Amino acid sequence: MIPGIAKFDPESGVTLELIGSFHEELNLFFNHNLSSADLIYGVDSNHKKISLVYCDVAKHEKVYKAKFSLIKYRVRYLLEGIHLKDVHAKIFSRGNFNTDKLNKWFLRNNIRNSYTFNSENEITGFSISFDSLKNRFIYDLKIDDFWLLEIVSKSWQQEKDFNGININEIYIIKISSVEPSAFLDIVKKSERLLLFFELAFTSKVKFISFYLFDHEPDADNLGNKSIALYYKQRLGLRDKSPYDRPVFNFNHIENSLNSILCNWMAIDSKLEPILNYLVKSFQNDNYFDTSNFMIIVNALEGFHRRFRNDGHVDLKVRLDFLFDEFQNVIDIGKIKLDSFRIARNRHYYSHFYEKDFQYLYDLQGLVDVTFELRKLLYCCILKQIGFNDALLKNVSVETL
Repeated sequence: MIPGIAKFDPESGVTLELIGSFHEELNLFFNHNLSSADLIYGVDSNHKKISLVYCDVAKHEKVYKAKFSLIKYRVRYLLEGIHLKDVHAKIFSRGNFNTDKLNKWFLRNNIRNSYTFNSENEITGFSISFDSLKNRFIYDLKIDDFWLLEIVSKSWQQEKDFNGININEIYIIKISSVEPSAFLDIVKKSERLLLFFELAFTSKVKFISFYLFDHEPDADNLGNKSIALYYKQRLGLRDKSPYDRPVFNFNHIENSLNSILCNWMAIDSKLEPILNYLVKSFQNDNYFDTSNFMIIVNALEGFHRRFRNDGHVDLKVRLDFLFDEFQNVIDIGKIKLDSFRIARNRHYYSHFYEKDFQYLYDLQGLVDVTFELRKLLYCCILKQIGFNDALLKNVSVETL
């Protein structure tokens, strides 16, 4: 047993600092086969089992006088409550998580209030109530033959709050597998769903908590208890959007949500690179150069070629077609862009043709054009996952 400290920070991830080494006589930086480990096991001060998954040595210091090492690992995942026998062990049935923005997306308040008034229309009293059921059902969906989705809400009154009445409400998303699954598969599905909410808010959505549940109640003596999962989330969209409200919400797409979410979760290699370019564009919001423009234009060209016309068509024609297709979206219909000039700018930054130099936008002009084109790409993605013309007509992409 080697003493150490495991730390988790949502921004920097999980680290493990050991006072000692599994291979004390060796310098791990010169023994590359020992400088990483798929699994490291531990026990915390409360005797809970800890599994550290995918660990890489970040720092190794030899304290020669004391004859021991100080080692720091970067850790991809920390599972609290289990000693995982294998990273890819298929022993889990479900992942539960909640995020920092679901309340604003569902707009379904579990809290009820009423007021009484006197003859002068002044409030003389009020009452507040809420459904205290542990998990109030909101929505469920069979994603495919192997995965199920359920969304519930939970409300409770803050205890020992003497300054007023404080009622909390959260939404919990449950992703379940029909067959036992590896925890990485559940994480992958959960992150794909999280990206859907990021697309709605056009900004990063963060996990507040994430719990895994074993498939068999008696597996590894877990008794179907929850396993807490900690890790640094993948790089999401920009940290903040101009307005802290979603472009579309649950009420907006409720009647079509089943098909939209099924399409979203089934996004394949045909649409995924185009979606990745849209995500990358939002990630680059704090810094602009010509690559931002190129990302969006190439994604639009790729979308039209893959989903509208795979023939040899000029970029100008492709852009004109897509603008015409989304004229019913109010904020797209307002856009007045020169598709010929956009094509010439793309050709210049791709090949540096001198003949195209005369058509170049200045920096601010290129920024404005890029953001307008991003609105178009956003609509292309929405339509491909199942937003029909009626839904798109009510989408406001002005602040994208």
